[in-house]
Amino acid sequence: MSTERQRTCPTCGNEFSGEMQFCPVCMLHQALAGGIESGESSASEDRVKPTTSEQAVLRFEHYELATGEDGKPIELGRGAMGVTYKALDVDLRCPVTLKVISDRYLGDESARLRFLREARAAASVRHPNVAWVLHLGRTGNSYFYAMEFVEGETLENLIKRSGRLEVKLALEIATQVAAGLAAVHEQHLVHRDIKPTNIMVRLKEERSVTAKIIDLGLAKTLDESASEAGISSPGAFVGTPEFASPEQFAGVSVDIRSDLYSLGVTLWEMVTGKVPFQGSPGEVMYQHQHAPLPIDQLEAVPQPVVVLLKVLLEKDPAQRFQAPAELLKFMPTITEAIDIGRSINRQSFQKTQPADSRAVIRRRQARLAPKKISVARLPVTGSELFGREEDIAFLDRAWANKDVNVVTIVAW
Repeated sequence: MSTERQRTCPTCGNEFSGEMQFCPVCMLHQALAGGIESGESSASEDRVKPTTSEQAVLRFEHYELATGEDGKPIELGRGAMGVTYKALDVDLRCPVTLKVISDRYLGDESARLRFLREARAAASVRHPNVAWVLHLGRTGNSYFYAMEFVEGETLENLIKRSGRLEVKLALEIATQVAAGLAAVHEQHLVHRDIKPTNIMVRLKEERSVTAKIIDLGLAKTLDESASEAGISSPGAFVGTPEFASPEQFAGVSVDIRSDLYSLGVTLWEMVTGKVPFQGSPGEVMYQHQHAPLPIDQLEAVPQPVVVLLKVLLEKDPAQRFQAPAELLKFMPTITEAIDIGRSINRQSFQKTQPADSRAVIRRRQARLAPKKISVARLPVTGSELFGREEDIAFLDRAWANKDVNVVTIVAW
């Protein structure tokens, strides 16, 4: 049996697989420092100082940058590739979001193509839960594109302001983001950077919420041509470490299941107030790839949500939901279980469903219907049980069987 060839990074001394072209730890450090393939930062984070021309240009075709009391453009975010501003469509007299490629990349053909790919990817998605692109243009040597201006605040700001969110609110936000990802998936795209910073939320007085994915800066088509594939840096880390999937760290091709993993991390932060894995870039990478989930952080989280998080955060993509539409199908099961105080198990998310939907309804009604005879101190349904999903699945089948009169649990 041959031993996998290892390489040692001359920069940091980290050992990594010989199949990888670059050191993953160094790539993470580069991403955190604002490398080309890192995500966009919020306006509240430390910024790179604007260049002279960025400060001078206030008009891009029929879009005019909005300015603050100090006369400076209002920045909404600044990333490695470009700067996002609040602007005004002077023709329609409505606010928009304007993303302008950074001056330092104007002479970089690869960066220019990457920026155009981002705009076109975002423009291909039309969905209420994804901010849509209005226009792609060029002023002088600078490229820009205009997007829908989304009212509200980032999910990151909401979590910082409120702490962990109410479970139902968190599930509603996750459901809407999943709906947006379903639209992304329909266009054969993978987002690669789902995180609270890239999600805008707007809370309404009646406690309803609207959530939108606002940044497709790292989006990539699943069936891109060879020429398009050359735009990205081969083997480079793409994403945000705290929210990246195990396969993103491995430097292999990713698909929509990677986005579902990132959504799982986002949901985890919503219900706990923190991400599951923290530490240095190398530590975060190792934990996402190898460490078990810190389930103790979910002590106050309803059991159905715990099961959902376990499925979303499987290390193996084949064990997760295979598409956003599949996740959306089962979200009502989660909320219903919480409402009636009932536990669920992993088998609730099985892909194969019985052909006769009426049989499913009859079995579900049998499980939920109150039993006429019960033994004191024994649970009538699975609502009083936590964990041990396989055992709970067995008990569910027993309770659903009309020929079973007594279920006795010994040495649980």
